[in-house]
Amino acid sequence: MWTVDEIVYAVQGTPLNVNRTYFTDISTDTRTIKEGELFIPLKGKNYDGHDFLETACKISKAGCLCEKSRAHKAVHLKETVILVEDTLKALTDLAKYRRKTLKGQFIAITGSNGKTTTKEILVDILGKAFTVHFNEKNFNNIIGVSKSILSIKEPCPFYVFEIGTNAPGEIKALASLVEPDISLITNINPSHLEGLKDLQGVLKEKLDLYYNTKKGGIIFLNIDDPYLTSSFFSREHTIKDYAIDKDASFRLIIEEDFGWEGYSISFKFPEVSFNARTRLLGKHNLYNILSAACIASTAGVGRSLIKESIESFKPYDKRFMPIKSKNGYLIVDDTYNANPASMEWAIKTVDTLPSRGKKIAIIGDMKELGETEEFYHREIGRILRESGFSKILLFGDAVRYTFDEIGDERAEVFSDKKNLIEFAKKVIRMDDVVLVKGSRVLKMDEIVEVLV
Repeated sequence: MWTVDEIVYAVQGTPLNVNRTYFTDISTDTRTIKEGELFIPLKGKNYDGHDFLETACKISKAGCLCEKSRAHKAVHLKETVILVEDTLKALTDLAKYRRKTLKGQFIAITGSNGKTTTKEILVDILGKAFTVHFNEKNFNNIIGVSKSILSIKEPCPFYVFEIGTNAPGEIKALASLVEPDISLITNINPSHLEGLKDLQGVLKEKLDLYYNTKKGGIIFLNIDDPYLTSSFFSREHTIKDYAIDKDASFRLIIEEDFGWEGYSISFKFPEVSFNARTRLLGKHNLYNILSAACIASTAGVGRSLIKESIESFKPYDKRFMPIKSKNGYLIVDDTYNANPASMEWAIKTVDTLPSRGKKIAIIGDMKELGETEEFYHREIGRILRESGFSKILLFGDAVRYTFDEIGDERAEVFSDKKNLIEFAKKVIRMDDVVLVKGSRVLKMDEIVEVLV
């Protein structure tokens, strides 16, 4: 419940008209708004929420915010109208106001790869012992995180937020919004280089999470990552290190690799050691498991519940998910997104897994690489050239660099998805393993849907 006075104070707004003096909730979408909710009109590339003020107020019978420059769109409304300079800032201001009223431990996770899977595993583990609030799916930008904080109805012991970025300054803004007590950066790899320029830009941006963690808070540091290890030190926080390859306070050890059946692993933590079995594939997923487990253990979750969660956790949708086709071959659906590191991990992981038949890679462009686009697509070509894949089907524009680098008859490049699918149907046979991966904008999941 929000009062008009709270809203005006939080957003530093000016009432244009006051009819209703309280609101049941906050909404930014006329498609889902309910009676009694305050509407906040946001602006996007192709829309302006101010065009829907009348519709929103008609449904909610409550009121709205409105930017002062668009006040002419609200002067005729009978419902409560509060004028602000910028509605997006007003949304975040409301979230900051709500954040300061909440008790409990706030946990923030970012990184170039693995942040969503790490968050999902952590939420699953914590949820076995505590009530947990978290941002759904990958709603990890300023709008998604703000709305997630505003959706908190009751205080709970833990709040878990994945935060993302594709431009300088976003992590700092999100960290100041979440005010984390506990922070973790999964890794530093080339991603969103169109906005962040280079690896140093990625590192600088991600480190803003650590620098904006509450003083006295806990920072988990992946000491297998050379960029993080060499770049961060703090006397204002408690630093807990974790690793697979190096000796660390929180350690995961691979006891046995079962191929497509996952791993037997052991954990050596400061006050507890235990074994577990996971069905997740690839060393990159082991880092996700370790990241989540060391936070959960520090938060007070016992080893039996951590073990239970790890052993029951299933791959997140479209993230290196093996799917058995009706035609007897295996598709590895890794179509959620792609950057150079995740592409390399996927290719090398499938390359090391057993197969009765051929291994086929269906690879799409990696986006948001800016001036480094050619370099990284050629790097992927080099990795594929040295791999054991029998056939490599490439889709998009930038993969032409990949094709040139492979330089042999295994590779085919397509600009039309239907042609690629028809070709794939001709070459894929029973017992083959097919990796499908590319940036989200290419909708590589449509290839999986047809081939399954």
